[in-house]
Amino acid sequence: MTPEQIEMYNKAAELGTIPDDMNPIFLFSITHSHLLLRIVADEIDVVALAKRELENRGYDIPKVKTKSSLPLVKKTAVKKTATKKGKTL
Repeated sequence: MTPEQIEMYNKAAELGTIPDDMNPIFLFSITHSHLLLRIVADEIDVVALAKRELENRGYDIPKVKTKSSLPLVKKTAVKKTATKKGKTL
């Protein structure tokens, strides 16, 4: 993230024009320092963790790591319905 982007997001936070949970400058605000140090030391792959979380939320994650592969597509959920004697409940 560039210094200009950081400044933009700081101003957005001050003005309330972007929710805190959508503002990347707060991404690690509740993360323990020990984990942040491990991320900086490349001991934890945050991209892999983010992909795993998105998959758990039902998104198809592109295997190719390019910006052109975005936006991600949310999987269409197939609703399972129980039936009783041929009738959908």
